[in-house]
Amino acid sequence: MQRKSLVSIVTAALLGASLYAFGETTPEDAADYRIATMTALRGHVFAASLISRGLVEDQGFLINHAQGIANGVAELHRVFPAGSPIEGSEALPVIWEKPDEFAAAIERAKEATTAFVEVAASGDEEAIGAAFRNVGMACRGCHDDFRVEQD
Repeated sequence: MQRKSLVSIVTAALLGASLYAFGETTPEDAADYRIATMTALRGHVFAASLISRGLVEDQGFLINHAQGIANGVAELHRVFPAGSPIEGSEALPVIWEKPDEFAAAIERAKEATTAFVEVAASGDEEAIGAAFRNVGMACRGCHDDFRVEQD
């Protein structure tokens, strides 16, 4: 019986140490994760744009892209952790200097993407177009203030 308890304690300690090790994210790893998340978002936004503009038939997939956008936006609060700015990043230091303003921008994007998910499956082209434009404006608002200007 004591042996099982000792094995359980050692196993729990090793698991705890392993989880702690995984929790130590370097700024470079955080930036890589941020880039991966933003790249996925860009893909969903582009696909939704093609469908929303009638350039590609929906066939029921717009809702998937809308949900992908909403899921990515819901994760934004955690892909810019303190201490993660790195040289050469497209993320401006103002993200970490003015976290309340950045959080407000993320909240506006969450509201826009939630509304887009709500109308994406409706088939109402006008409502879909309006909701998608609101997503674009929320994204642009954040990029204008918190991202290096693109050529």
